[in-house]
Amino acid sequence: MRRLSMVILLAALTAAPAFADPGITVDYRDGSLRVTLAGSYAGTFYQVWRSGEMVGEYDPVFAQRTLCTADCFLADHEAIPGETYFYRFELYPPEGGLVSYGPYPVTVPNTPIAASIRPNPSNGAAQLQLSIPGHRRLDSPLRVDARLIDIQGRTVRRVYAGELQRGVTSLAWDGRDDAGTPLDAGIYFLRMATPIGNSITRIVRFR
Repeated sequence: MRRLSMVILLAALTAAPAFADPGITVDYRDGSLRVTLAGSYAGTFYQVWRSGEMVGEYDPVFAQRTLCTADCFLADHEAIPGETYFYRFELYPPEGGLVSYGPYPVTVPNTPIAASIRPNPSNGAAQLQLSIPGHRRLDSPLRVDARLIDIQGRTVRRVYAGELQRGVTSLAWDGRDDAGTPLDAGIYFLRMATPIGNSITRIVRFR
C-alpha cells in the first residue's frame, strides 16, 4: 500500500520557553494512524492523550501507561480521514517525575478517488493502484469497476469488478488484453467507476 508520511516540528507548548518539544513522525496506511515521538526513551513509561481541539478535554488513547522499548508511539485505529486531532505525550522517566510534550496537531490524510499505473509508459506487466476515500475499518466497501479502454472507448481489459475496501488497493496487471494478447503500442486509459465518483488516467504502451 501506498505509504503517507510527514514530519512535523513544533515549538514547545508545555515545556520551558527555552526548549523545544521533540518532533513527531506521522504515518498513515491501511486505515491506521501511527504517531511517533522523535528520540529514544527506552525504559520510560508513557501515555498519550487525544482531543479534537487544542484547548479542550483530552482523553487517553490507551488506558494504561506503556513502557517505551525504544520509540514512544501510538497507533490510532479510530482516526477518521480528513479530521484533525491533537495529541499530547506524557512521559514518566525512570528517575521519576513527569515530562509532557505537545499538543501536536495531526490532520489525517484523506485518500482521493484515483486510478494510476506504474510504470507509465510501459511495455509489459505493470502495477495498478485504485484509491477510494474513507476509512478502511469504519466505512463500507464500495462497488468498483476498473477497466482499460482504447482511444475509441472500447474495453480492452477489465481489471477489476466488485467491492473494494476504502484506501489504496494495488493490483498486478500482466500487460495483456481480455483475450490474453499483449496490448499493442498506443494510447489507452485506465478508467475506474464508483458510486461516489470516477477517475480516468491516460497510459502509454510501447513495443
